[in-house]
Amino acid sequence: MLKRFFTAISYISLTLSVLFILRDVALAAHLTIGYIELPPYYFTDAQHKPAGFLIDLTQKIMDRAGHECCYKSMPSNRILHTIQKESSFVSIGWFKTNERLEYAKFSQPIYENKPIVVLIRRDNYDRFQNLDTLQEILEQHKFKTGLIAGHSMGEYVDNLLGKYPQAAHKLSGTTIQLVRMLHSNHIDFCLLAPKEIATIIEQSNLDKNDFYSMPMADISTGNKRYLMFSQDIPDKTIKKINKAIAKIKTKVLATK
Repeated sequence: MLKRFFTAISYISLTLSVLFILRDVALAAHLTIGYIELPPYYFTDAQHKPAGFLIDLTQKIMDRAGHECCYKSMPSNRILHTIQKESSFVSIGWFKTNERLEYAKFSQPIYENKPIVVLIRRDNYDRFQNLDTLQEILEQHKFKTGLIAGHSMGEYVDNLLGKYPQAAHKLSGTTIQLVRMLHSNHIDFCLLAPKEIATIIEQSNLDKNDFYSMPMADISTGNKRYLMFSQDIPDKTIKKINKAIAKIKTKVLATK
C-alpha cells in the first residue's frame, strides 16, 4: 500500500514537472511584442507593418534566441497595463525605472541614446538663449513642455519635472503630436533625443528650419533602452535573450 502511495506521488510530481516545462516552452516560444509610435525607433509604416531600427534589432535578437513573436502598436499606458495584467508580453525600448521594476522584468540594454535636448521654435530662440540648463528653464515658471503619458525621460529629468508639475502638459498621444503642438505655440519646448528629431519633424509635415535644438548642460548622459517583459516570462527565457543581445552587442549599444 505504501509503495503504491509513493508511486502515485512520484507520478504526480513527474506530471507536474512536465506541465511546468511545457508551460515554460510555450511562454518562451510565442511572444507578443508591443511598441509605441516613436519614429525612428519603432512605428507602423505606410503598409501598416511594424518598422523602425529597434523593431529590426529586436527581430534579430528574437531570431537568434529562437523565439516566434508578433508585433502590436499600442499606446504607452496600455502597454504598461498589459505588462502587468497579461502573459507572454514584451515591449521594446523602455527605460528601466524603480517603479517599473516592481511589476516587470528587463533585458540587458539594447540601445543607448545621446543626451536629451530641448527642441524649441526657432523664432523663440531669444527667450531661451541665456538658459543653459533644463533646471533654469523650469525655474522661470513661464515655459511649458509636453509629455506623453506613461513615458519616462530618465531619472534626472523625471525628478526635475516632478518638482515643477505645472510646467508639463501630459497627453495620450505621440511625439508627432507634441512637435505639432510646439509648432503651433501650444507648448514652448519638447524634450527629445537627437536621433528622433529629424524623423518626427518630417513625419509631422513641418519644416525643419522652423525648429532649433539646444543641448542642456545638466543633461550630460543618455538613457539606455531595454526590452521589458511581463513577470510570467521565465528567467531562463530572458537569459537566453540576453545571450542573443550579448552576441550582437557591438551593433546594439550604439550612440546617436
